[in-house]
Amino acid sequence: MTNTVSTGIDGLDAILEGGLPPGRIILIEGAPGTGKTTLGMHFLTAAAARGETALFFSFAQSREEVQMIADSHGFDLSKVELVSPASEEEDALERATSVETDEAMLENLLHEVRDVLENVKPDVFVFDSLLELRLLSSSQVAYRRNLLELRKLLRQAGVTALLLDHKEDHGGEGHERGIMHGVIRLSADFPPIGVIHRRLSVLKMRGARFREGFHDFRIRTGGLSIYPRVVPTESRSPGPVRLKQLRIEDETFGPMLGGGLEFGTTTLIAGQAGTGKSTLSSVFAVEAAKQGVKSALFLFEERPEIFRERSQGLGLDLSAHEDEGQVCLQHFDPAEISPGEFSRTVIGAVKDGARLILVDSLSGYLNALPDRDNVVTHLHSLLQYLARQECAVIATLAQKGLLDEPPVSAIDTSYISDSVILLRQYSEEARIRRSVAVLKKRHSQHARGIAELMIEPGRVHVKEMSPQEVQETREAGQLSRD
Repeated sequence: MTNTVSTGIDGLDAILEGGLPPGRIILIEGAPGTGKTTLGMHFLTAAAARGETALFFSFAQSREEVQMIADSHGFDLSKVELVSPASEEEDALERATSVETDEAMLENLLHEVRDVLENVKPDVFVFDSLLELRLLSSSQVAYRRNLLELRKLLRQAGVTALLLDHKEDHGGEGHERGIMHGVIRLSADFPPIGVIHRRLSVLKMRGARFREGFHDFRIRTGGLSIYPRVVPTESRSPGPVRLKQLRIEDETFGPMLGGGLEFGTTTLIAGQAGTGKSTLSSVFAVEAAKQGVKSALFLFEERPEIFRERSQGLGLDLSAHEDEGQVCLQHFDPAEISPGEFSRTVIGAVKDGARLILVDSLSGYLNALPDRDNVVTHLHSLLQYLARQECAVIATLAQKGLLDEPPVSAIDTSYISDSVILLRQYSEEARIRRSVAVLKKRHSQHARGIAELMIEPGRVHVKEMSPQEVQETREAGQLSRD
């Protein structure tokens, strides 16, 4: 006997550190539409594919309804034994009109469960659902008695079982949680805009280890995609690294950064609209490609085609490096992706070889999410994970305020960064100029002066400022207003 039984979902198996303990009875609870039946089908079809005997006992839905759900996701139930006492011709309003009828139906149900377990002898079993068992029981005492009888039958059969239960909230007596070996809860939040935010949590799993906390998931055609919460210590060292620093060849900007950016650190590029944050991100991506370092850019505000075209006009040919596999651009709508899914997408890029990760921008991502404080915590965990993988991370942060206005950051992300590059723009007579300064760098010496960021057709570079120009910059409020 193996130590675990796969649920058929990679993300859930990772949360459970391999899968479910064999021979245990697990409660899967959640409100309607949270994916309980779909999870059960993953479990059954995966077992059938391994050559095990899988049994689906559906008291809640008819065969036709179960098959409809399976077809919508492409699940093959041909090797799954399906038992459904429900009948499509039965009028639900005429069912169970008295206590005697209810009790008789429950007695017949439990007898049928016993018979099918003895005849089929399944390795894995799914019961859908406990809601019907609870509704037909004449009292809480009767429900608990029936629940214990069902548990007894499953324990005698020695199956690994999932019992599905429809619950809107955490209320109730909680009989189910107390007598089960494990409890997995599915929940859904409905933001004012964007997709439903679905989360999974393992409340208990007797005798087995699991990853605590909330884990985001989505229901797509094909079933559930579950994204385990990122724990920085889950990452393993990539081994000896070829490069310790991403060098910056610009003769002025390179020394400002102490030669470049160290791998295993996070750099924040902060500035108001139009100061060149995205442009500077392109500069870093091109520099990385020239040094044989693969980069992944995650865009939340600009479409990839716009980002490429703008970079091309500045002499930063991202398309050529994309064709070589050195640069990868991905665009996300912040309202359509959860923090967990984004984190796992980034980790997937790292596993594909990316060592420079650029996020443009944090503002676009975080501002679109309702639970901003917790998202920053998620982000912090992700950055720690990437640091352990010896990745260089660059994130842009848009600050409020236009020309000559005091810049304001609505999000405090400075504590997550090892380096901070500050961009500003200010008016000088009839000209608007941009400046760049490195305010913070933990891992190497850096120049603390102010230079001018020149964004010109076909070229992006940094130019030293004369003492008089630096003074004019200060007078314009470049640093004092930070």
